Amino acid sequence: MAVQTLSLKGTNSADAASQAKKALQGQAPEVILFFASSSYNTSHPAEELKQAFPESTVIGCTSHSEFCNADFTNGSFSIMAIDKETVEDIAVEVITDLDDPQAVVHAANALHNHFGGTEAVFNHFDRYVGIILFESSAKAEETVMDRLGTASDVLFVGGSSSAGDDGVSRVYADGKSYEKAAVLALLKTTKGYDILKTQSASVFSERKLTATKSDLKNRILYEFDNRPCGEVYAEVLGVPVDQIQDYFVSNPLGVIADDEIFIRTFNEKSGDGITLHCGIAEGTEINVLKIGDIVDDTQKALDKTISYEPAGVVNFNCLYRTLEIQNRKVEKPYCALFGRYPSIGFSTSGEAFLGHINETSTVLVLK
Repeated sequence: MAVQTLSLKGTNSADAASQAKKALQGQAPEVILFFASSSYNTSHPAEELKQAFPESTVIGCTSHSEFCNADFTNGSFSIMAIDKETVEDIAVEVITDLDDPQAVVHAANALHNHFGGTEAVFNHFDRYVGIILFESSAKAEETVMDRLGTASDVLFVGGSSSAGDDGVSRVYADGKSYEKAAVLALLKTTKGYDILKTQSASVFSERKLTATKSDLKNRILYEFDNRPCGEVYAEVLGVPVDQIQDYFVSNPLGVIADDEIFIRTFNEKSGDGITLHCGIAEGTEINVLKIGDIVDDTQKALDKTISYEPAGVVNFNCLYRTLEIQNRKVEKPYCALFGRYPSIGFSTSGEAFLGHINETSTVLVLK
């Protein structure tokens, strides 16, 4: 079988799993990767899919909205069934205590050891890639990604679970569901992979701002350059302080390293500070950014990286990008870009790539 993608809606997760089993009748995928609307939380998505595909490794998370090929939906399952000709083997670890500094080390070692140890993995670095799914309410992505970068040189890409207004955020691994946890999967690909990142953002102001007072754990920023951050932000934008919340999405913050932009977006005012979707450590220099043409920028990023016929594409697309796509009424042209490939994706609560970022699309391409 080749990689296959499915978009399904069911009366509950058992119904959706039954539909998936029928669509993939007689096949035993190596991996089932899925993103399921949080509206299915009253049933058991991971358990039902594992029962439908007992020989497959099943991982996934809840979603606010889903992508599959050229379609954008909500209230659905987006499923990628990955064949053994694309992913030869997979190892999965779940970190349930995200505050334990050794938990990431133990998980990384276990993943490496599944494939013969760290050296065996690194000797074939071009074939191994990681997927990481965070349960977003734990707000531990920054710390875990930093520790993971120390514990393993494997590239991990992924996102944080999201939920609709009436849903609960969860991550899933082999029949079980978790809150305040992270699922790590190490894939041994047969033909390799590519990873790309596009944030459809550019520098609005060349003025560098330094975070001088920040609560990193709780993602609250208080000061830029020893002044209230909202006051400085308004000054850069040239707008009144009481209007800055209108600009949080269109003018996010960016950490720039070697001309690469890593976005941090303000969320809402909180006392003397402003909450963020990704924390900013004290001493970090940032620029204020502006959001551009998401469709055009995404097409350029995809076309630059994918010059071949991929086996499958997974899009971890920030919910803020999804909302902006909807506001601009460009869902169809955006999704058409991914409809060129067997692809799935979901609207994340943050993206994982060399750290925790947001208002970005991080994309895993399986060759």
